[in-house]
Amino acid sequence: MLFWVKSQIGGAITLLTEQAGLGPGEKLMYTLRGLYEQYGYRAFSMNKMEEYAFYAPNMRFLEHPEIVVFSDLDGRLMALKPDVTLSIVKNIGMGIRGVDKLYYAENVFRPSAAVREFREIRQIGVECIGAVDR
Repeated sequence: MLFWVKSQIGGAITLLTEQAGLGPGEKLMYTLRGLYEQYGYRAFSMNKMEEYAFYAPNMRFLEHPEIVVFSDLDGRLMALKPDVTLSIVKNIGMGIRGVDKLYYAENVFRPSAAVREFREIRQIGVECIGAVDR
């Protein structure tokens, strides 16, 4: 049984079957990836961590101000990524011309509402950065 038949990667059509051993989350990711690419978005990936100094002045943007922070081997204060959008804007840069359409599937680290601990959450989404038509 087929669950996904569309891919814009190299113009090839990819057929994945239930025998491919993919779980529901992986199937959803492939489905969304095909949809995003169909509309001109390209994949974007990044590191799991950023320097804490990057997040400190941007706390108002974050949904949860709590961040997992630690020192790296050089003594720099690092943070496990609590948000994807800030990292994309930082890595793309503010000097882009036109529009950059990106999609991502990244893990973020946020406090759990149920218990007092951090959880690793898979976040899938799109960002359209630049001069957008009205």
